[in-house]
This record gives sequence, C-alpha cells and structure tokens, in this order.
Amino acid sequence: MTTTKEEEDIFEIVDYTTASDWERFIARIEEILSDWKLNGPETSNTEVDFTDGEWIERNEALEFGDRSYTISHFSLQVPESNSTVTTDNNPQMTTSVSIEKQAFVPPRAMADMMSRRNDFPSRSPYLSHWYGLREFLILSPKRNTDPIADESRANILLSSTAIAVSNVGCNVPIFIRVQHEWRNMFIGLCEGSGLRTHFNVCNLKNAPHQYRHLAGLLEIFKSKLGSHIPNDIVIMVAVRFTYVLRDFESTVSRQVLPRDETGMPILTNLPFGSIHDPVSGLHLSCTWPIFSEEVVTENDDCNDFDPLLSQQWAIGVTLLEELPVLLSDAVQEYLNLSTKRETIEQLLGKFQTADEIPNASMNMSDPIKRISDSRTQQYWTSISSSISNTTSRLRVNIFNPPLPPNVVEKTIEYLFNESATVERRRSIVNELPNDTERIRQLKSVPKDSFVYRVVVCFTAICSLPSINRLRSIAHLWFDIVQELRTCWETGKMIPGLESGSPNLSFSKFYQNLQMLNCCIEHRVRHENDSTTTTVDNPIEPDEDGDQFFECSSNISSSKSNLTELQPEGRLKPCGDLKLLNSNEILYVPVTQECPPATEDMLDEQTAILTSLGSGEDATLLRAKMQSRSLLSDMESFKAANPLGTIEDFVRWYSPRDWIETEEVDADGNIQKHYSLSPRMQLPDNLWVEVWQQARPIPVRRQKRLFDDGKEAEKILQKLSSLSPGEILEQLIPVLLHTVYDRIAKEIEEMEESNAIAFLETLNAKEVLIVKGREERKKKLQQDFIICLTSVEQYICRFKSFKEKLFSPDLNHKEKEEMIKVVTELHTRPEIPVKAAAHGRLGKRLASLFTKTKPTTNQVNNDSTEVKNQFMTPAGKEYILRASIARPSNLRSRQSPQRMYCMLAQDEFRLCGAFSEDTTFF
Repeated sequence: MTTTKEEEDIFEIVDYTTASDWERFIARIEEILSDWKLNGPETSNTEVDFTDGEWIERNEALEFGDRSYTISHFSLQVPESNSTVTTDNNPQMTTSVSIEKQAFVPPRAMADMMSRRNDFPSRSPYLSHWYGLREFLILSPKRNTDPIADESRANILLSSTAIAVSNVGCNVPIFIRVQHEWRNMFIGLCEGSGLRTHFNVCNLKNAPHQYRHLAGLLEIFKSKLGSHIPNDIVIMVAVRFTYVLRDFESTVSRQVLPRDETGMPILTNLPFGSIHDPVSGLHLSCTWPIFSEEVVTENDDCNDFDPLLSQQWAIGVTLLEELPVLLSDAVQEYLNLSTKRETIEQLLGKFQTADEIPNASMNMSDPIKRISDSRTQQYWTSISSSISNTTSRLRVNIFNPPLPPNVVEKTIEYLFNESATVERRRSIVNELPNDTERIRQLKSVPKDSFVYRVVVCFTAICSLPSINRLRSIAHLWFDIVQELRTCWETGKMIPGLESGSPNLSFSKFYQNLQMLNCCIEHRVRHENDSTTTTVDNPIEPDEDGDQFFECSSNISSSKSNLTELQPEGRLKPCGDLKLLNSNEILYVPVTQECPPATEDMLDEQTAILTSLGSGEDATLLRAKMQSRSLLSDMESFKAANPLGTIEDFVRWYSPRDWIETEEVDADGNIQKHYSLSPRMQLPDNLWVEVWQQARPIPVRRQKRLFDDGKEAEKILQKLSSLSPGEILEQLIPVLLHTVYDRIAKEIEEMEESNAIAFLETLNAKEVLIVKGREERKKKLQQDFIICLTSVEQYICRFKSFKEKLFSPDLNHKEKEEMIKVVTELHTRPEIPVKAAAHGRLGKRLASLFTKTKPTTNQVNNDSTEVKNQFMTPAGKEYILRASIARPSNLRSRQSPQRMYCMLAQDEFRLCGAFSEDTTFF
C-alpha cells in the first residue's frame, strides 16, 4: 500500500522553458526579417514608376514542425532619379480628411495602395498588380505537393507571421499562399502606425451576373466597408478594358518556301522568315484612370465606357515563344550534313553500264568512271537527262532521284547562265570596301559569283521538307560536275568567276574553278593558235600527253650556226639596248605566261621541295625544278636574238644583276665598265648552266609550261571524288557570307538604325568560326546558330508589327515614330499609344479592333453606332478606392480601402485590402 501511494505522489515534470516548434518558427521569421533589414518603419514620401524599376527576389527556408516553407522578399529597385516626392494633390486621396494631413505617417505600402501612379502596371508580380505594392513578403510551402488547403493551418501561419512582424516592427506586407500554386490565392496583412490592413483574394471560374459590371462591384465594395458609411464618402474608380485580336486577315508576315507555277521548289534563293505569324495576339488596353463613382455608369442597361473616348491607350503583343525560322534551320541542317562522309555512289546507287542495260536507247557508261577518264572525247549527260531518256531499270538502280529533273535543269541553268556573266564580273570589281574586307576575313568568294550561287542552292535544299537532303545535294552536285566537264570539253567559260589567274584571297574551292577556267582559256587559245601553224610543224603529243611543236634536235649553238638562224618570236625592241657582240638591236622575246597556280598547288609544290632535304645536292635539285620557266625564257630570247649572250639576257631579264661602273683613265676620260653581278659569276652558276642547255626555240615551238589538259582533268577528278559532306564543309565560309548578305538585305528593308548592331555581332561570330581552333568549331557554330535565330526572329517580328500597325500613307516623320514604336514592342510588354484613338496609330488600331469596318454613310453617325462595332473586351479590370475611418466612424483615423477586380471569360477575381485603426480597438 505504501508503494502504491508513493507512485501516486509522483507527477510529470514539464519544462516550460523549452521552445516549442511554433515559437521557433516565429523566432526564425524574426531572424530573417532582421537579416533583410526589414525591422524598421518605412516612409511614404516618394513615388516611383514600376515600369522604370527591376524586381529583386530573395528567399530563405524555414521549418514549422515537420513541414518546410519558403519565405520570399520581393522589392522594386528604382534609380533615385526616377522617384518623386509625394504631394497632397493626389485626387484619390481627396476625402474629408487626407491621410497625409494627419499627424501620423502611414506605412509605405498603404500609401502605395492609394496611389494611382501605378494602376494596372504592365510588368510586375501578381500582388503588385492587384494592390499597387512595391515591396512585400510571401510565405509559401516549399513543395507544391503540400498546399495550404485548410483554413486552420492558414490562420495559424497568418497569426504567427503577425506576431513576428509586430515584434520586429516590420511594416512590409506579408502574404500566405493558400490553395494550389496555380490558383494564386493569398491571405495577408500589413501593420504600422497603429493601422492594420487585411488582404484577401477571391477567385471564381465565372462571375455572378450581377457582378459583371461596375454597379455590382460597387455594392460589394460598400458592403465590405461596413454599414456605417458616411454620406460624404468619395469612392474613386479606375477602369481598364483589354481587347485581344488573334485572327489577322493578312498573311504577308508568314513565309512559304518558294515554288514555281507547277508547284516545284525553287532553289535559287535563300529561305528566310517563318511559316507562322510570329505575332499570335495583339492586345489593346483602354484605361479610364480616375473618376468618381457618380460620373460614369455601367450596368445591365447602360455602359458609358466607350473605348474610342478613352484618353489612355496602350498596345502590347503576344509572341510565339518558340518561333521556327527558315534560314536558321537551313543553316543548322547544312552544318549537320557537312559532317557526313557518304560518297555519291553510296547515296545515289551504283550506275549501270551499257552492257548491263539490254537494248538501251543510248550508250550509257559508268558516270564515275567517265569523270575519271581523262582521254574520253564524249561527256556524260546529267543525271536528270539520263533519267528521262533511259529505262525504268536504271531508275531503280539509282533509287529514284530525290530531285525532279525539271528542278535540277532550272537550277543548272541558273548556275551556268551566260547572260549574267558580265553583270557578275562587274559586281566583283565594284565590291564595297567593307565587303572586300569581309571576304578577306572569311576567305569567301565574291557576292553572286558561281560558287556563291552554288551555296545558295545547297542551303535552299537544306530547307526542303520531306526529302533526303544529302541525296538531293549529291544529285545536284553530280550534275554540276558534269556541266563543268562540258564547259571544259566544249571550250565554254564557267560564268560568274573572276577572270585571270586564281585569286589566293578567295576560297580554295573558288580557286580551283578559276584554275579550270584558266585551263579552258589556254586550251581555246592554243587551239586557235594551232590553226595558223603550217603543215610542217604539226602539234604532236608526247608519251605523257604533253603537247609541243616539233623542232630539230640538231640545232647547234656554234657561232656559224647562230649567224645562219633567222630571228623568231620577237615582241618589241628593248628600249635603246643593243647586243654586246654586235650592233643589232636587243629584242624582247614573246615568252610563255607564268603558269597559274592555286593555293593547293603552291602548298603541294612547297611540300615536294621541302621533302628533298637541305644538302647541296638537294639545293641544286630544287633549283633545277624551279628553272623550267627560266629555260623557256632563255630559249625564247635566243630565238629572238640569235647573236645574244648571257650578258644580253641578264640585261633584259634581271637588270639588277648587270653592274655598270665608271673609271677615269690617265687622260682624264671616263671609261665605263660592265660586268655581271657577283652571284652570276659564282662557279656552277645555275643561270650559266641553263643558258648552255637552252636552244634557240621560239615560244610557239616550245613545250608548254602549263599543261591545261592535265590540270583540268586533275581538278575535275578532284571535284567528282568529293563526298557531298566534304563539299559542304569546304563551303562553310561561303555559307556564312551568304547568310550575312541576306540578313543585311532584310535589315536594310527594315529601315531601323539600331538593327545594324546585329550585323556586327554576326560578322564577329562568323570570323571566329573560320579562324577558330578545330576543336572549338562545333561550339562556335552553335553559338552562331543561336545568334542567327534571335536575329531572324527579331526581323520576322518587326515585319509582322510593321504589316499590322503601319498605315500605307505615312509620311517620313510618322514612319520614324512608328519604327520607334515597333522597336519598343520587342522589349516592353506594352507601350502607350500617343493621342489614343485620335492619333495615326490609334486610328489604325481602331480599324483592326472593329468587327466590321464602317462604310462611307456610317462616318457621320453617332458614337453609339461606332461603339457597337468595337469588339467585346477580353478582360475588364477595376480598382475601387476610398479613405474611411474604421472600425469607428467617429473615433478611428481614416485608413486606406482598396479592391481590385478582374473579369475575364473564364475567371473572376476579387482582391480586397481593407484597413482599420487598431490604436484603441
């Protein structure tokens, strides 16, 4: 019994000094508010424009029991120059007693609620838009899967935050996010200077019929203020109607891939733009900024809100977030295909020979073999013509050509159009300095040249849908090579190329085609010259295929024979010079031209000479290899000047190696002495050795230094052996050049000066791709694509804005103003419309937002007729304000009261902020 009684006397000891979860939660909020320096009073002596500032957000995590929360601080950072001192002439504060005339200063948040300066801001967080706040706090669950769905939990959190803000003296409004995040539901409060404001949000899918206009909303507002409303209370109202236009009649801003009259694609232009209209919606906001409730009526029977009479209009646009653009997509595809290495035969299939096609209508041999056959006198027709003239069995073996024959034929005609040759060459000569510098930086080709056009065609193929693009490029390239062979075999110059020797400042691809043109020119000139030769000197090929005139191998250099030789191949006298050993005039001979060379050929020659080593024998061998041109010139000189010596040759060929000195003899006379330079007198001098080997052969009988046939076949074989991916890779600098030119053309048509900066950025990225290291090129190409996409999207949007907003009869000044408006639409959510419905832009907008455009006899009708034609607003916003003493009309100080309402087709939202004096209540 004693033990039982002792056990009953034992009681549980509770340590009330240990902080509970609730207390720790409040302490954590206080700590965060102190760290953020929100524990002091805020004054309301400045006003700011929300459009001029930037919203800053910072977050901290905290725990309450087993639940996690996040507290966020939103504040508007505005430059000091954009803030102004608040004055007492605010119409919304015109009540029986103004707040600013009281002996106390309310929290800044309460002053912001009553300021009409930032009604309906275009870009701000929800709570700022609803209540006009520039600073606030939000407490929300850390995980979206744990919403605050029950009222008791919300009230506990609200009371906890109320205690915390009161303890630290924080005057910043704090909100609790309730319900699911997508609903944007909040409850909150703000305390300071003896005033407390309660914030509540109501959200419905559909508004009750009686509350879909201003009269019904005034009833709600007055009911929230209480039953004892003074008779002299003034409720100020601000209204905004927003009209949305999504269906546009014109489709100019939508781009389509070019096609001919038969519906076939055209490959002669770079694609540009988007197949979608970049502007998905145009919204017009009409605002009535401030008026008393008695001034305007809106109910079921009467509506005084005529958008054409509103003094404040603002326009904004809704853009497609992911706007696909043709040029950027084509360039991306081009760069992707440039990494492929499938050959033409792999892509188009193995070509059949005549033996494999029984009863073939024409002799068809393997095209790849025919390309590499340097001695054939017949050339292959194009794939397109082959397809149209051969059996269906051949079509199967090439797996059905990806491009229709007529498309390829028109493209080939565009590339090899002779009528454009003169114009293209003239444009090459007249390149602007900036264009020339850009070509040099990119190592590209002249604009509108043959290679330039080839790249345009390849890029156009990369934009075609529903085809195998790599096979299509292989198809077109095969036909191009065949046409190049045709040009060579028929002596027809390739159009669109700069004349003369290969220009090493252009791309290697372009140089090869220039070299092919040089071969064609040499061949034609050689064939023309051969028609004038006599039968005694026919052109004969040697075993290597080299062509030259036969000459007697018994020609001797003895003096007796030289006197018997007749001079040949004289061009003109060499000034007043005469031969040293005779009194005959020294003639300049007709010589062979210096053989043209491409950058690849020079690199190949350099590699061969370098591989010989550095010994004396190697040096001598290098000199002999480089002396072919010297030997030819010496033989031409000997033929033109049979009595000439090496000294005579040096006087003409290398005057600096002919030294003239003067001496005074014993009699005082000046004696002139001549001699070769020291380098010419060295033992085993190469020039002397070559002079001794040279025979008097005029240029027309010499073996040609430049073998046009061999070089042409080498180039044609090289071009035919390239895979389509290798061709695309070599032409990437030209691709960048064509893209720049297309963007420059579009920007010039925009007439917007600020867009020039886009070109500078593009050019800088293009140069990085061309000159960057190989391992970084892929990253640089992706950066370029991103930049190009943004520029192309900007231009597409600008065009769409211009099409929709520009009137056709704008003068120069009005056009400049409209360009500024269109430019601002890219960076701002909305911009004001000058003079509202009475300005040029306003009239244009009015015509767009009317359901039916007025006819001639409707112009002079009353405003009701015009108003009824304006479309129904997609959304209506109302702000109601009053300054009322609550809870007691006699003993309480006046405090701000505000209600925001938003009416849309599928949403009805009320946001109330009602204040009361807590000093004695």
